[in-house]
Amino acid sequence: MLSILVIDDNQSLQLAFTKILGSAGYHIGLASDGEEGLRLARENIPDLIVLDMLLPKLGGVEVLRALKRDPATKKIPVIALSGLPRSNEAKLLREGAVSYLEKERLEEPVALLHAVEDALMQSRQDEFQQAAFEFKAAEVASPNHEAAASAVFAQK
Repeated sequence: MLSILVIDDNQSLQLAFTKILGSAGYHIGLASDGEEGLRLARENIPDLIVLDMLLPKLGGVEVLRALKRDPATKKIPVIALSGLPRSNEAKLLREGAVSYLEKERLEEPVALLHAVEDALMQSRQDEFQQAAFEFKAAEVASPNHEAAASAVFAQK
């Protein structure tokens, strides 16, 4: 079962995310502030993080930056969630978010599900492309195909 960490201080949204994403088969972890969210992300390495930008203790942008600097968490896809205008989207994508979702769009649960599924699919495609690239590089370095495959998958 894929896991999603929701970092948001709004308990109503936490409940809604748990219902929507839980009913779609995801395991949901919850954090109410940036520090707790960062700690849980590092401890549990979820498959995806939904991150509010306005959080107590440590803001969403700071959490995003910390996640992307940490080798253990930098590959976790993060959906930035905000009630702020869409003008922040480009900045958050540059900081490492895979997508931006306005809280206003959450009135339609399907918008959240689409964003989550798109982010997870893109993450899996990126992992597959990286593995294929590493296999090809190992194959070039060693004409022995078994040795090349073993070298790539031993790193995983």
